[in-house]
Amino acid sequence: MTLKLSSRKLPKRAHPTPKMQAEMVDQMEGSRVTIERDRDLFRFSAITKEAVIPVREIPVQSSRAEGIADLLKESRSFKDQQKYGKLLHRYLMPEDFQGMIDMTPLTLMVDRSTAAFPWEMAAFERHGQSVFYGPGRQLTRQFRTTLSGAPGLITASIPNCLRVLVIADPAPEVDLQLPGAREEGRAVVKIFQSMKEKQQGLDITIEQRIGANECDPVELLALILSEEFDLIHYSGHGDFDERNPVKSGWVLGKDEMLSARDIFRARRVPRLVFANACFSGVIRTGKPFTLQESNRSLAGLAQAFFERGVRNYIGTGWPVDDVAALIFAECFYTEALSGKELGASLSKARKAILTNGSTWGAYQHYGQATAKLIVLSEKNSANDI
Repeated sequence: MTLKLSSRKLPKRAHPTPKMQAEMVDQMEGSRVTIERDRDLFRFSAITKEAVIPVREIPVQSSRAEGIADLLKESRSFKDQQKYGKLLHRYLMPEDFQGMIDMTPLTLMVDRSTAAFPWEMAAFERHGQSVFYGPGRQLTRQFRTTLSGAPGLITASIPNCLRVLVIADPAPEVDLQLPGAREEGRAVVKIFQSMKEKQQGLDITIEQRIGANECDPVELLALILSEEFDLIHYSGHGDFDERNPVKSGWVLGKDEMLSARDIFRARRVPRLVFANACFSGVIRTGKPFTLQESNRSLAGLAQAFFERGVRNYIGTGWPVDDVAALIFAECFYTEALSGKELGASLSKARKAILTNGSTWGAYQHYGQATAKLIVLSEKNSANDI
């Protein structure tokens, strides 16, 4: 038998033309800033509807930059948050970029290193008022690089319908239990139940797994793989393994983890994952995490979920106040369930706890600011909640 081999020339990969780039900019809302870091050197580049700003290099002392970030995290008074927020903006942001910062939505392209900073709490002066990136600019984070991975199918948007899974305080071990997480889980369920009653025609299905007795790892996995949830809300411990990111996830017990890889095996991945996951460090090292370690863990876990197909991930960069967390969740979900975009919903939720310490700055959104949790029909959109 004779085999005849033939070959063909592969087409060249198409690169964006100036016209295509212009169209992409026209479709973009706000501005996008890319941040890279090489030890004591930060690199910034930006694109807006008006201009493309090439790379600017800012040499800094890492200990000083990280010191500002630590002071922001520890700040309890609004006055201190204004002071250190403006300092972070002026110390790290290039001078010509500072003039570009306005009131339009801001997207930061980061990696695990640059994600370690509380950019949501950076601030600038406008008309005599302090404007923070998070509540004032609807700051959203995206990853500068995306590793290869088979994306999951996103759960389809069905008007006026939402399927929710709430997992809270799942670990059976006493030293891993978080009473505040359990309270948050119950409060979130009540929020959805209340919204369902207030807005007629809104079809919300809620599955709740609160406490170790309801969070058997096998049963929980079976639930996730057999159902198609639009939203998963998690409250408990989180863990990130830098050597094997796909095994990182939410702690169900000392030897049990619900990972991004587990969720990816579902028929369709959720449109939004909201995780108030505490990265304490006690699970691995027995030592509490620094702000940099906690933020990097959040970024790493969010990226692991992104690589498995999740498009929007909201997490906390450091432990939050339990009372403020409940207010934040109620405000965010109230806005999101009224059909508002995620960026606007998060902005309002941050403003609701702006004077309650630094908890508002801990919430970080990786994804699209213009995404929506639920699609409402015109009839439901017109109803006031």
